[in-house]
Amino acid sequence: MTIQSEITSKFLDAPRKVWVEPAITGPADDCLIFLDGELYADRVNAPEIIRDAQAAGILPPVTSVYVSSLDAAARHADFTCNENFSLFVATDLCRWIKRTVNQFDRLFLCGLSLSALSAAFTTLRHQATFSGTLCQSPSAWWNDEWLASSLTQGEKNTSRFWISVGNQELEEQVTHPPSGLFQKTNQLDSVRRLAQKLTAAGQDVHYAEFSGGHDPACWAEELPPALLWLLNN
Repeated sequence: MTIQSEITSKFLDAPRKVWVEPAITGPADDCLIFLDGELYADRVNAPEIIRDAQAAGILPPVTSVYVSSLDAAARHADFTCNENFSLFVATDLCRWIKRTVNQFDRLFLCGLSLSALSAAFTTLRHQATFSGTLCQSPSAWWNDEWLASSLTQGEKNTSRFWISVGNQELEEQVTHPPSGLFQKTNQLDSVRRLAQKLTAAGQDVHYAEFSGGHDPACWAEELPPALLWLLNN
C-alpha cells in the first residue's frame, strides 16, 4: 500500500510531497530515493518496473520513496547543486524515512537529467549517508560543467555511481525554460567528462552509454540493470 505524506523543512521554502512504494517480495534492507518523483512515476513508470522486477526475482526486496519536484521553477532551483535542497534530502527526508517507513541498512539516491545532477552532488556532499547513486542522463553541462571541475583526486570512497547517457544527447547552445538555464555543451560529452572525473576522484563508477536520446523510454529500459548493479554491492 502506498504511503503519502508532506515533509516540511527549514531548508525549503515549501513542503515537498513524498510517496512510498513498499517492497513486495519480503522485508527490504535497502531504500531507493527518487528525486523527480512525478517524472519517475508518470513518464518512466518506475513503480511498476520495480514491482515487476522484484516479482520476477531480478531485484531483491527494495522500498522506493518518490520525492515531488513541486513545479518547474522549483525543479531548476532545487536541482542545480543547491546546498539547501541537498541538506533537506540528507537530513530531514532521511530522518522521515527512518521514523515513518523503516530504518534501512542502505539508502540510494536516484535522479534523471537535472535531478541526476542533484543526486550526484548530494551524494558527494553526504557520502556517509548514501551508499550509491543512479544518475540517468545527468545535466553535467550545468554552469560550465561545475560539478566535474570541482572534483579532485582522492582516496576511494564507499559510494557507487551508475552514470548513463544516450549517444544521441547532442543538443547544445540552448536555453531551458522556465529559469533560462543555458546549456553550452551537449549532454553526451559533459557526462563522459563527469564520469571520468568521478573515477579519477576515487569513486566507484559504472559508466554506460545507451542508444537513444534524452528519453524516458531509455531510462525505463535501463532501470532494472542499473538498480541491480547498485544493490549488488
